[in-house]
Amino acid sequence: MTNNRYTIIDLGSNSFHMLTVERINNGFSVYSKSKQKVRLAAGLDEQYNINQETIQKGLDCLTNFKNELRILQPVKVLITATAALRLANNKEVFIKQAEEILQRPINLISGLQEARIIYKGVAFTENILFPLLVIDIGGASTELIIGEGTTVKIAHSLDMGCVTWLKRYFPDNQLNQENFKNAIEQAKKVIQPEAQQYLQQGWSLTMGASGTIQAVQEINEKQKLSPEINLQLLYQIRALCIRCGTIENLHIDGLKLSRKLVFASGLSILIALFEILAIPAVQCSKGALREGLISILFSSHTETTLSI
Repeated sequence: MTNNRYTIIDLGSNSFHMLTVERINNGFSVYSKSKQKVRLAAGLDEQYNINQETIQKGLDCLTNFKNELRILQPVKVLITATAALRLANNKEVFIKQAEEILQRPINLISGLQEARIIYKGVAFTENILFPLLVIDIGGASTELIIGEGTTVKIAHSLDMGCVTWLKRYFPDNQLNQENFKNAIEQAKKVIQPEAQQYLQQGWSLTMGASGTIQAVQEINEKQKLSPEINLQLLYQIRALCIRCGTIENLHIDGLKLSRKLVFASGLSILIALFEILAIPAVQCSKGALREGLISILFSSHTETTLSI
C-alpha cells in the first residue's frame, strides 16, 4: 500500500472514471487516469431500467478498474455513482454486482450532493474568492452552483444531460434547426423555475466543469473563432453542426471523436443556460466532481465515509 496515493472511482451517467493521485503538501499530482464510455443513461429503457447489455459493459469496466487497483495499491479509495443510477429502478441489481467486483461500498450521491462536490472541486483547484457560477453538464443531470470561496450559496441538480437529451431530441441523429430548437426550448423549461433565484443572487465569473464546455474550448482553440466562450461562439458552432447534417457526419475541426455522439445535445443545454441566465462568457475549470471527491478523501478518516 502506498501511503500518499488516493483513488476515486466515479460511475458517471456517460463515462466511468478512475483517478489516482499522489498527495503533495496541500495539493496533489495525478498518478494515473482511466476512463470508459459506458453510457449508463443511454441504457435506460422507458421503464427506467438499465438494460443487461449496458450493465455488463459497466461491470466489465469495473473488473478492469479492480485489476488496476491491485497494482496501484492506494491508501484510500472512494467510489460514487450519480444521475443515471439515481434514476434507475434496477439500480440495486447493478450496485450489488459492482460492489462484489470492487469489494468496496458504492456511494450513490444525491443531485444536491453532486452539485456541492462539483463546486468543492472547482474551489479546490481554482482558488477563486469572488462570487462564482459553476455549471456542469453531465450525462443525465446538469448542476448549477453559485458560491464564494469555499461556501456554496445556491445549488441545484436539474434532470437533463447530454445523454438523455440525445435520446429525446436527436433520436433520428439529424443535426437540423428543428432538433436543436426542441432541445434548447425543453432545456429552458427545465432551467426556468430556478433561474430567478440565480439571477437575484448574482455572480462575477462563470466556470464550466463539463466535457461539453471543454469540447467547445478545444474547437475554439483550434479554429480561433472567438476570444472567449460566449453565446455568439455557441451559435457559430451550432451552425457548423447543422452544416454536417447528421451525428455520424459530425466532423468539426477540434472536436474529439469521443465527444461526437453527445456534443450536439450538450451544446443545446449550454445554449439554453446562456440564454436563460444571460451568461456573458464561461471559462473552463480544472476541477469538478472528481477533484471534489479527492479533497473529501484527503480530509476524511476512512475511505468509505462521504459527508458533504
